[in-house]
Amino acid sequence: MKLTRLLLGALLVTAAQSASAAIIVVRAVGPSAAQYPVGRSLPDNASVRLRGGDTLVLLDAKGSRTLKGPGIFPAAANGGGASVSSFNALMASANGRRGRVGAVRPAPQPRQLWQASSDRSETFCFINPAGVLIRRENIAQPRTVVVTDLATGKSTPVHFSAAQQVVEWPSGVPLVGGNRYRIGSAESSMKQIAAGSSFADLGSTLIRHGCMSQVDALSTTTSYAAY
Repeated sequence: MKLTRLLLGALLVTAAQSASAAIIVVRAVGPSAAQYPVGRSLPDNASVRLRGGDTLVLLDAKGSRTLKGPGIFPAAANGGGASVSSFNALMASANGRRGRVGAVRPAPQPRQLWQASSDRSETFCFINPAGVLIRRENIAQPRTVVVTDLATGKSTPVHFSAAQQVVEWPSGVPLVGGNRYRIGSAESSMKQIAAGSSFADLGSTLIRHGCMSQVDALSTTTSYAAY
């Protein structure tokens, strides 16, 4: 019995290590795309064979890497990548701990992970309602958008100043996982997810729930290597 428990414990540790070291495909374009569907998990010792015209984006515990064919590449990177503190900062922002939201910028900024679009309908994942911001693409003029919970009918306006790209989710319309919301010109399904343990773990969860715009945002903001 004791031996069985020890073996089980070892298997659980191994499984946990494998999960934290997972490498997943988050984007595939080109003639080999069918061999590397989005969400596919690759072992650390795998080799990736790409043909001319192929582009493959992999997400691991350190961030995303872009591979371009032709060539044979190791799935696991040798060095580089984001620090643990970068992932912790991402999780902190998911829970609403971030810098000043109302800042203005001279030009539109890349989309961040927990920013829900007011321009494009999508499936949007969040961990904590307090971490969700509302984003617009055209920042030239002031704009007011209305946020409506389509399940309850509750609605409230939110206002963007000129050159302001994001605002906080309005307290007058509680964000509930499973509900659909009209946000400006977009209608989006909101899904509440559990916190991940690494970039790859979070990416797998986003893919599983269909939050593909956020997968793109995650892979773009954590990119650390290209070949």
